[in-house]
Amino acid sequence: MKDDIVARRYAKALYDLGREEGLTDVFLSDLETVLSVMAASEEFRSVMESPLYDIELKRRILSQVASEVKVHAYTKSFLDILLEKDRFVYADSILEAYRQIIDESSGRVRAVVTSATELGKEQLDRISQALKKVVKKDVDIEVSVDPSLIGGIIAEVEGMVYDGSVRTQIARLKQSLKGEM
Repeated sequence: MKDDIVARRYAKALYDLGREEGLTDVFLSDLETVLSVMAASEEFRSVMESPLYDIELKRRILSQVASEVKVHAYTKSFLDILLEKDRFVYADSILEAYRQIIDESSGRVRAVVTSATELGKEQLDRISQALKKVVKKDVDIEVSVDPSLIGGIIAEVEGMVYDGSVRTQIARLKQSLKGEM
């Protein structure tokens, strides 16, 4: 719970600055880039998140990474603040909160769709349209594949889960058969 509150507060501050300066998409891209570097380098992540390392060492490393991936000066300042306030451990949550704020302000929602196999563009468009009717907002879809579903899809959007997987249908059938015996 605390993570969400802290992340939302920092994300909101960054979003407000981005909106004023017309840089919301730049900040999003910068955060995604820096966090992808953190995901790729466990050493970088541990140095940035650990209280055991000297703040000056962290600043030097962050400056080097920021210049290599060419983040905006405001993003660099924001990351420095996270470092100073010992909030770098919330970076992933801040990125997620930032995305949510952007989506809310643009009237879009993000949906996570899990399917048993890869989905084609036409299938994704149909799923997007169906979800749009349900939530009455434009829907951006993030897709993952889970062969254990056997068939069908599971869609998560705005805290709701719509489960149309064959695995779940089989489980329901099993349960109803057990109840009848």
